Amino acid sequence: MEENTVKIGLIGIGAMGKKYAEMLDKGIEGLEFAAVVARSEKTAEWARENLSGGVKIFKSDEELTAAGVCNSVIISTPHKSHRDIALRAFRAGKNVLCEKPAAADISDAEEMLRCAEKSGKKYGIMFQWRTLPAVKIFKELLKKGEIGKIRRIILENSLYYRTAAYHASASWRSTWSGEGGGALINQGQHILDLWLYLFGMPKSIYADVKYGKYNDFSVEDEATLIMNYDDGTTGTFILTTGELPCKEELSVIGTKGKITMRGSVLTVEAYPDSEEYGRTWKGNSREGAETKIREIDCGDYKGTYREMLENFRDAVLYNKPLIAGGKDGINALNLTVGAYVSSREKKEIPLPLTGEFGSEYQKAMFKELEEKEAKNG
Repeated sequence: MEENTVKIGLIGIGAMGKKYAEMLDKGIEGLEFAAVVARSEKTAEWARENLSGGVKIFKSDEELTAAGVCNSVIISTPHKSHRDIALRAFRAGKNVLCEKPAAADISDAEEMLRCAEKSGKKYGIMFQWRTLPAVKIFKELLKKGEIGKIRRIILENSLYYRTAAYHASASWRSTWSGEGGGALINQGQHILDLWLYLFGMPKSIYADVKYGKYNDFSVEDEATLIMNYDDGTTGTFILTTGELPCKEELSVIGTKGKITMRGSVLTVEAYPDSEEYGRTWKGNSREGAETKIREIDCGDYKGTYREMLENFRDAVLYNKPLIAGGKDGINALNLTVGAYVSSREKKEIPLPLTGEFGSEYQKAMFKELEEKEAKNG
């Protein structure tokens, strides 16, 4: 291996894998696209027809790691295969960049992180929303205390509308047995990670999860989560993949202002300290509070995946911090599985999940859901 080059093996060339393959094949400085794993003849044929001749093709991740052609891998396979592939890669001395979610359940993701730490190799999660300019500016405004103390958070997202054709596009999709859940474990991982990236882990979660509300399947296609923080901040998170109208909105209300993100546009409202105003204003309402509004258009940004790949390269070569690491994958799963547990128990659940709602409870819950799914066909 050249000193300033990371040799990449791509494991899985389905829908997302093809995007990575095309990006890597076009060339990214410091990244050498060495090989792909194509588990079917159809995907192998696609690789032969669309990728450079120097990219070697293997039938399994075991063949890839045994060949010694790469020092790092990207995992882009169905969720439930992530754990085993990652463990084999770490044990073979490979760095790993894993597609979201980290795994199908928390214990698998925790084992992946432990193995990464034992191996001393880099372990990143593809949470590319963190690189969006609007998200970066949003986070910086919060860090600077632009809106004072955060008191309430509201997120509503119907961006990822999905048709019956999508759900039927692969046998593992939108099933407990193949995917480990629905909207929360799939599309929702980016949005849940965004929440955690900006606001951190809540102390508890209460969830109303709707299973097959819009579709004929047993996994969820809508979820409403209520989250509470130690400092009294409350949050409402609404995700649906079944509504045709598209809404992508996040608002944070603080004591001195409000920030709303709609797509790539931030609206920032500034007003007097609301707590002081409430104590001292002699009138009955907000008539004495002047509000100033400004908009920040952060622009369209197409470089999210490339930025994540370059960051992974820099982490491997120069020990730079990862944008998102294995612990972040565990945190996102805590919100996901916490929502499943809360909806099942019909009560508020403390986070992160431990004790009575720990690994044994989760395994029993998922087994029950898979059995019910199999029974109902």
